[in-house]
Amino acid sequence: MKRNISVFILLILLASSFKYRSMTRQNAQPVITAGYDSKSTQAPKGLAVSSLDAAVADLQKANLEMAKGNPALFKSLWSRQDDVTIFDGAENMDSQGWKAVEASLNHAVSAPSKGVTYTYEKVASQEGAAQGYLIQKEHYRFADGRVADLHVTLLFRKENNVWKIAHRHADPIAADAKSDKTSK
Repeated sequence: MKRNISVFILLILLASSFKYRSMTRQNAQPVITAGYDSKSTQAPKGLAVSSLDAAVADLQKANLEMAKGNPALFKSLWSRQDDVTIFDGAENMDSQGWKAVEASLNHAVSAPSKGVTYTYEKVASQEGAAQGYLIQKEHYRFADGRVADLHVTLLFRKENNVWKIAHRHADPIAADAKSDKTSK
C-alpha cells in the first residue's frame, strides 16, 4: 500500500514537472525537434531519432503481441537498467530491475491466446526532452470469454535517442466504476 501511494505521489510530481518545464521551455528555449535543434536537417550518423508518439505506436503493437503470447516486441521496448519497475496490481507481480521485470513479463504470457482483441483509450501523455509518460486504458477481449480492462501508466526515458519504458503500472478498472458509467 505504501508503495502504491509513493508511486502515485511520484506520478503527480512528474506530471507537474512536465507541465512546468513545457511552459518554461516555450518561453525561454529555441524549438527542439526530436532531440535536435530546428536548424539541423538530419541526426548525427548512427543515431536513430525517435518521438514518444512513435514509441507509443510500437507499444500498442507490442501489447497485442504480448496478449497473443509473444513478449519479444514488448520486452524490446524496455530499458535494461537496474531501476526499471513494473507494478501490475498483484503483490507477486511487483518487480524492480530488468531481470525481475523480464521474468515478470515472461510469466505473464505463460498461456498464449490466439483469439484476442486489444483496444486502448489514451488519457494523457507528455514528452519532455529526456522523459515522457503515457496514461491509458487498455481493453483485452479473449476468445474464451475472458476480459481484462486496465488503467495503465507508463514512464519513458530517452536512452541513446530512443524512448524506452522505465516503469509500468497497471490496475484493473473497477467493475463498479464501469457500471456507474453505463447507468448514467
